Amino acid sequence: VAEEERRVRANAREYNEKFQYASNCIKTSKYNIVTFLPVNLFEQFQEVANTYFLFLLILQLIPQISSLSWFTTIVPLVLVLTITAVKDATDDYFRHKSDNQVNNRQSQVLISGV
Repeated sequence: VAEEERRVRANAREYNEKFQYASNCIKTSKYNIVTFLPVNLFEQFQEVANTYFLFLLILQLIPQISSLSWFTTIVPLVLVLTITAVKDATDDYFRHKSDNQVNNRQSQVLISGV
């Protein structure tokens, strides 16, 4: 794909606003309110240990091959997933705060040489 040429005119805000240039906002956060749970669970089940315990839980639900209750497998799995999700949510919250702080810094705009 060939890259298009961009032309920006100095001190011509109306001209420059006609084009849909990329924003210069910083975004280092991984999640938002809607995507947190599905994306976080997807990432956590990329770990072999979490997938292993999920597989064990599924096997524990089959009474013919289960030697233990499903409860003994689900408690550690849910505990690990919850602790990791809380840590990830906290980290992402602070990333959102940092992003907002950087994006809301005051800047100087040169208008007509002043």
